Amino acid sequence: MQYEVLDEQVKQAVLILKNNIELMDILDFIYKLSLPNFYIAAGSIFQTIWNYYDNKPLNDKIKDIDVIYYNNEDLSVDTDIKYYNLINDYCIKKGYKYEIDVSNEARMHLWKKEKFNIDVEQYINSEDAINKWIATVHAIGITKDNDNIKIYAPYGLSDIYSRTIRPIKHKYNTKEIYDKKAKSWSERFSNLNIIEW
Repeated sequence: MQYEVLDEQVKQAVLILKNNIELMDILDFIYKLSLPNFYIAAGSIFQTIWNYYDNKPLNDKIKDIDVIYYNNEDLSVDTDIKYYNLINDYCIKKGYKYEIDVSNEARMHLWKKEKFNIDVEQYINSEDAINKWIATVHAIGITKDNDNIKIYAPYGLSDIYSRTIRPIKHKYNTKEIYDKKAKSWSERFSNLNIIEW
């Protein structure tokens, strides 16, 4: 029964996301770049679903497009910048007004060491990274396989549909980071059920 519910939730999410023309256009463009193990992830995905049920434009209050990929053979920052420029230039040309963020999840342990001076384990793939993000609604990504949209949501979709902000606790997440994210979402979206850390 649980699998049937999840299957129906995924089908509904795909139908909703396909109506976000800008997001689908960006997804198609990124797919053609052939980034390994890539996803458009996090906010632009679950916020599209929230906007749909609020009868708002699907991109309402979506600030950024988070693009992740995984390439352990090329950990250079320059490669992230190259992909950022390609995707950002495409969005500017199309008149899309998003901040673009591009991250090779294979190098996040290096970035966290440089920025925060903390030692973390290297992710093993993009899915491993999504598994460890800050909240269950945040832990979602979409990618393409030929013409099919695929959703990766390791904690399911129920929290997205019920607007439940639930922390994902592991040794690299903190209450401070979680509270900051939850506050940001609550300022832009209504009727959220925020689970305390």
